Amino acid sequence: MQVRSIRNLSTGFRRSASKGATSKPQPSSSSSSTSLCLSELDEDFTLSSLKLKQPSDSGDSANGVFKHISSIFHAGKSAKKPGSTEIDGAKEFERMQNLSWLSSISQNNILLQRKEQSHKKKQKYVFEVSQENRFQKLVEVSAKMLGPEATLELFGKLGRKPDAKGYSALVEMCIDKARETDDEGIAIELGKVFNLFKSMREQGLELEEQTYCPLLLFIIDMRMVEEFQFFYVIIKEENPGSVARLGYYEMLLWLRVNNEEKIQSICNYIAENDSEDMSDIRENVLLALCESERTEEILKLLEIIDIKDLSSAESVAMVFQALGRLLLEPVAEKFLFYLKNSDHEANNVTNFIACYVVSIPNLLVEDVKKKFKDLHQRLEVSPSSSSYEKIILHSCALHKKNIIDGVRVLEHMPCADIKPDS
Repeated sequence: MQVRSIRNLSTGFRRSASKGATSKPQPSSSSSSTSLCLSELDEDFTLSSLKLKQPSDSGDSANGVFKHISSIFHAGKSAKKPGSTEIDGAKEFERMQNLSWLSSISQNNILLQRKEQSHKKKQKYVFEVSQENRFQKLVEVSAKMLGPEATLELFGKLGRKPDAKGYSALVEMCIDKARETDDEGIAIELGKVFNLFKSMREQGLELEEQTYCPLLLFIIDMRMVEEFQFFYVIIKEENPGSVARLGYYEMLLWLRVNNEEKIQSICNYIAENDSEDMSDIRENVLLALCESERTEEILKLLEIIDIKDLSSAESVAMVFQALGRLLLEPVAEKFLFYLKNSDHEANNVTNFIACYVVSIPNLLVEDVKKKFKDLHQRLEVSPSSSSYEKIILHSCALHKKNIIDGVRVLEHMPCADIKPDS
């Protein structure tokens, strides 16, 4: 029943897609002409107006020229001729100091204005963030009281619909409710999620992983293959760039329902297509396998994937966690030495050691510490504070009632050898 109701929604979604495909207005290519505006100068400020004559022995002529130049620099007021006995040198020096002081005041004013502008920008940013957080809370409270669809209608009338983060919160609420209901209730909640995706399309928001992740994980957990395929198509159409990431969720689905044919088909396809544009898909399929007990498939992919080319340190850490959980110590050591010799960041290598060691099952606290120390010595790398943190938290988790084990780890930490995290 839930599949039929979901499929009935598909036609409406695709119709809305064709109606919503409006062309965006192209920006006009207007050329901005720059004009240089020069203010007109008073004719007294032009050199030609000085009408300088040849040097003369006449004192009157020199006095006339001096007065004319003085009128230019002193706005028409008469100035004393240099060398005149009436000029007070002390006053002139004081006047020059005043001009320098005024210049420094002007510079200080500019700096003060810049500080004020920076402070106003910071206040505006803090205000906008706080307003956004309040709005997010309001959306969540309204959704709990009214439901997602009524909340969208309410905020639509107010002229402010939620952003992508708000839609993600609404989707999570639908999934949380679906986990607590029966098959008919699940179909209703999935229909609400479908309408949320449709509203995002109409609003021009892109469907990102933070929004569709809770939905797909729920569908996978419930082993709902047809519903997964339905939403897979919608997400792929809305966000074509998500194809590689969708490969991760697809492999999780086949692992969950134990569909051996699909699992082997994907692994063989990846092994046969080693082109560079397949690298993201290979990585995501590997990460999905690392969450399973599929040792053979994991090793098969690790033979064709260069571990140092994975997109992030988090992805590499997931691989080492799987190697620890599956007790693949020779493989783990081989990759650790490979990363170290490849000039991989030392801080990452020590964290990979910690991820591997704490993932080994049924290992006593003392054995965890010993293996952690031995691997660092063999690789000739220094442990970092973050790698020690992993060991301490793991030790405390093994003995929740006895925190003294974590303290013992601290006591054996060679503080001089600890490398701070970069």
